[in-house]
Order: sequence, then structure tokens, then C-alpha cells
Amino acid sequence: MMLTVTGGQWFFPLVIICLILGIVATIAQKKKLTKLKRITDNFAYAILVILLIIEWILYFQKQFNFITPAIYTLVVIYLIGRQLLIRYRSSLLKKLGAKYKQLTIGLATIYIILVTLLLLIGSKFSTMGWIIAGLVIVAFGFVSYIFEKDKQ
Repeated sequence: MMLTVTGGQWFFPLVIICLILGIVATIAQKKKLTKLKRITDNFAYAILVILLIIEWILYFQKQFNFITPAIYTLVVIYLIGRQLLIRYRSSLLKKLGAKYKQLTIGLATIYIILVTLLLLIGSKFSTMGWIIAGLVIVAFGFVSYIFEKDKQ
């Protein structure tokens, strides 16, 4: 219903807004403009949550199957959780010590397994689903490794 009201013409402007946010956030990070970086981050998270709500509304209107909003929900939870871990890194490092790294790796692994499982269920365990799940595991594992290596 919501997509028919707008005609589906909201996606391209959303992509443009996200690109602008990404560019502004990158510039703010390079020039050490923490206030601007915080504003762009908060705006990006607001967009994520709004899209999450739209996904679930479309699911309850029977326009999506359960897998699409479930995967998106996991992505949003992971991104917000990751930012919380980064924000409270110093205090968590004091409390947990070396276990902090194990915690971040464990959470990333659980996230990858859950997304992969949802993809397999959504594809009804077809051959293509297994191939896509394998590619997701490799891609997410590589990205997670890059993030962890960058933090050190």
C-alpha cells in the first residue's frame, strides 16, 4: 500500500541522500569535525529505523515475506550494536580486557550465521541458496576481518 501511494519513487532519492550522508561523514571524519559526524550518524540511524518500520509494515500488509524484514532487522541490530561497542570500547576494554576482542568476533560470527540461516530458509535450501549463503559468509567474514584489522 505504501509503495503504491508513492509509486515506488522514493528509492532513488533515498540512495542520493545516503550517498550525500556518506560523503559528509567521510569529510567530517577526515577533518575531525566530531559534531558534524555525530549529526550525520544520527540521521543515518534514523533513516535505518524508519526503513525498518516500513519493512515490517509492508510485511504485515502481505507485500513481503518474513525473511526480508527479518534480515533487515538483523542488519540494523548489528549496526547499532557495533556502534555501541565502538562507542564504549574503552570502558569495555577496561572491564573485559582481552575478552573484548573475543566478544566482537563472537557477535560478528553469530550475526553471519543468523543472516546465512535466514537466506537459506528464504531460498528453501535450494542449490542457489547454498551458493548465495556461501558467498555471504565469505564476504561478511572478509569485511569483518577488515574492520577488526582496522581497529588495531
